[in-house]
Amino acid sequence: MRVKVSYLSILRDATGVKEEELQLDEGATVEDLIRCLIEKYGERMRRLLTDSEIEQGIMITLDGALLSKADMKNKISDGSEVLIGLPPFGG
Repeated sequence: MRVKVSYLSILRDATGVKEEELQLDEGATVEDLIRCLIEKYGERMRRLLTDSEIEQGIMITLDGALLSKADMKNKISDGSEVLIGLPPFGG
C-alpha cells in the first residue's frame, strides 16, 4: 500500500524532502512506518524518533488525527497521509 509522508522542521532536514510516498505492507502500523523511516534514513532519524527527550516533542498525525504513544499500533490504510515533525509554536 502507498502512504504519503510529510515532514516538518528537523525531520525535513533529516530526510532532505518535504514529502514522499512510501510503499508499506498491507496491515502496517504507525510503528512499522517509523521502523521503515529509520531503515531508510539511518542513525539521525533513529535518534529523532526514538531518543526520549526529542521523541516527546515530535508530533505525528495520521489522516489529520494527532497520535499519542499509545496509538503507535494503529493500522495505516492505503492512501493515508502521515505528518511528522516538531509542532509549530506561536507567539
